[in-house]
Amino acid sequence: MKLTRTKRLWLILLLMITAYLLMYSVVSDRKSSHNHEKTATLTKSQTTKTGDNGTITKQTITNGDSVAEQEVERSYYNTIEDAVKGSDFALEDDEESSYYNKKIIKEKVLFLESENEALLFFIGNLLEGKDHSDALVVYKFKVKREANQTTYSNPTDATQIAAGSEKRKYEYGNKYEIQTSLNLNNAYQSFNLYPKTTQFQWGMSFNKNAPNLTINGKHPTKVIPIVLDGDDCYFWYYEDLKYDSSKKAEISFKKTK
Repeated sequence: MKLTRTKRLWLILLLMITAYLLMYSVVSDRKSSHNHEKTATLTKSQTTKTGDNGTITKQTITNGDSVAEQEVERSYYNTIEDAVKGSDFALEDDEESSYYNKKIIKEKVLFLESENEALLFFIGNLLEGKDHSDALVVYKFKVKREANQTTYSNPTDATQIAAGSEKRKYEYGNKYEIQTSLNLNNAYQSFNLYPKTTQFQWGMSFNKNAPNLTINGKHPTKVIPIVLDGDDCYFWYYEDLKYDSSKKAEISFKKTK
C-alpha cells in the first residue's frame, strides 16, 4: 500500500520521538550509575597480622543504596624496605616478573612523606631476576598512623626510567632530557603529595653542570648526585615548579652568583 505524504511525515515524527525516548533512558541510567559511584561509603574495616612484618586491611565499600560491595586488600609494613618487597603489581605479558615489582633497593635517592602518603625514589634493577641494569624507580605508598606507630602500605603506584634510555636523551641534547622530564615524568602529578597546591617536578641529568641547573630562572629544591650503570648522574627535583607544557621551558646550566 502506498503511503501518502502526510502519513510518511507522521511515521518519521513517530520514529524521532521513539529514538529520543530511548536516548533519554540510556542517559538517565548512566546518571543513576554515576551517582551511586559518588556515594560510595566505607562500611567495614578489618585488619589482620601477617608473618612478614606486615598487616592486611580489608575494607568493605558500599555504593549508595546498592547492595553491591567490594573488598579492597592492602598490606601495611613497619618499614619502607618491607613495603617495597610487598609490591604486587600485575605481570607484563610473557614476563615471569613485573617491571614494577622490586625487591632490591640498590640505593635510596629521596624519601618524602605527608600525613597520608609517601614517595620513595630509589635505584633498582630494570627487571628483577633478568635485567640488572639500573633504573630510577618511584613508588607511592599509603601511610597509616596509629598511636606511636607509622606503617606503609604495599606500593599503590609506580614508574621507572631506565638508565640507558635516559643516557640516550642526554646524548641527543642535554636540554632535551630536562624538557622531556618536565613533559613526561609527572605530567599528571600522580607522584605528588600535595597536588592541590603544588606542582612537583623531577628528573635526571648526565650533564656535569647539572648542579647549576635552572628552569625558568628557578633552581631545584635539591640536586642529588647518583650513579646509573656506572655513569655519574644527577637527580633533581622541585617541590613546586609551576610549568605550562604548552610553552617551551627556559633551561640553563650556567653558574649563577
